[in-house]
Amino acid sequence: MHLLKRYNLIIVVKNLFLIIMAIIMVVPFLWMISASFKVPSQIFEFPIKWIPDPISFDGYKYVWQRPIIGVTFGKFYLNSIKVALIVLVGTFFSCSLAAYGYTKIHFKGRDAIFLLKIATMMIPFQVIMVPTFIVYRNLGLVDTHAALWLIAFLGTPFGTFLLRQFFLTIPDELCESTRIDGAGHFRIYWHIILPLSKPALVTLLILTFVVTWNDYETPLLYLRSPNLFTIPLGLRAMASDIEYSNEAGNMAGAVSAVVPILIVFIAAQKYFIKGIAFTGIKS
Repeated sequence: MHLLKRYNLIIVVKNLFLIIMAIIMVVPFLWMISASFKVPSQIFEFPIKWIPDPISFDGYKYVWQRPIIGVTFGKFYLNSIKVALIVLVGTFFSCSLAAYGYTKIHFKGRDAIFLLKIATMMIPFQVIMVPTFIVYRNLGLVDTHAALWLIAFLGTPFGTFLLRQFFLTIPDELCESTRIDGAGHFRIYWHIILPLSKPALVTLLILTFVVTWNDYETPLLYLRSPNLFTIPLGLRAMASDIEYSNEAGNMAGAVSAVVPILIVFIAAQKYFIKGIAFTGIKS
């Protein structure tokens, strides 16, 4: 009985800790939403007025109607959507095909090659930043969106690892029985493996979308023309515009940038949680 009470106390403490941490993380986000509907003079008032009075949409008008460095915020939005969609397509096929090869095709040195690929995750981006830039410059990819999505078609180590972990939970006997019926590798991959791997695929695509949508360093490194800028660069340009500085507009731009991420996560939440739960079962 004493052990049960102690266990319940530990659970209560853990839950309280998680609730407190959740509040700490959510409060800045709620303040950002509130500030985006305020007039600039009310944003930094203390104590904070969480419900704007009056509610003002000037911040959103500032973001969506006024050109930033000669380009509208809608153009930044379209650029981010374009890059994100291409990256998702590249990640989907390259990582799933590589993971299939590392789990369902037996060849000499398979595990050693996989470990070598995973080892590249330990190399910081800053180490390969300059060599990669030189390669892209020689290929004529600087100041193009191709520099942002090309690497997605090469099979990222994390994406390959994530899908491999899930593919290992799919019995080899299922693939062998399909192969006996005359199916080749691609048919097994497309009709057997992928339909059974929806949670892992959705998890990978959500994580990839969030990273790509919020990526600031890569566009900053490769893009030069304002009409090619993605949302992070657009927000930076807007915040740096001293002449037309508008805190409510900055908050409105940040809220507008977060909306697609929330929509994607809420729509695919069930698969995301399931994918996180299953991808680490078997090594």
